[in-house]
Amino acid sequence: MTEVHLLETLLYDPTDGLFLLDYHCDRMIESAKELAPYFSNDPETFLRDLIPTRSELTNKLELAVKNAGKDQRQRLRLLLDFDGAVTIQSSHLPSETKAFQDGSIVVVLDTQATPKDNVFLRHKTTEREVYNEARNRAGLGPVTAPVSPDTPFDVILYNEDREVMETTIANIAVETENEETGELEWITPPASSGLLRGTMRRKLLESGEIREGVVTLNDLKKAVMDNRRIKCFNSVRKEFFVNLK
Repeated sequence: MTEVHLLETLLYDPTDGLFLLDYHCDRMIESAKELAPYFSNDPETFLRDLIPTRSELTNKLELAVKNAGKDQRQRLRLLLDFDGAVTIQSSHLPSETKAFQDGSIVVVLDTQATPKDNVFLRHKTTEREVYNEARNRAGLGPVTAPVSPDTPFDVILYNEDREVMETTIANIAVETENEETGELEWITPPASSGLLRGTMRRKLLESGEIREGVVTLNDLKKAVMDNRRIKCFNSVRKEFFVNLK
């Protein structure tokens, strides 16, 4: 059994249920199919018989929510190993909405480039060395709630072509002036820059709230100089504005 597990982190809210459930199930299944030849001990059997369906994942998640208490806001970690075993870890999740909406979330730029061809950038797994190394370079420890406006919360990664990728826990978008219309719009880096295609990112792309486009380090620095906004997003914390220091 390999030590690498596929991972999805979901938000459960008593009012809204499991947020972006179908997107999370779809991504896990797609990653399982793509990574099976590399990590499964028996790829043929895994691909044919052991990848759970969306319905099977949904049923397991709903049972985990029920066992933890449907009246409780929860974070669920859905894990799938390459022998087909599904594990779900649930923890109660205090609301961080206020902390993430007051505009004081500080992020910093990584001090070195991250190669964009790393397979673990494109799939959400328990292998997080590339992200942990970036956090260590910035002097940050494990991810927690924001501490203060003076303490960086996250790190922005960029690749060897000086293209912005994402942060260690979220996708990113930069407010940019459209050269044709002069209007401001939200641009998020494309998958080709080397990043995880987040479920919240997919939701915002499909709704037209953001669009894909290469964002260079110069673009990012210009946005800061021009007082344009930068926001991050994932499916647990949703959208939140950040300040690049």
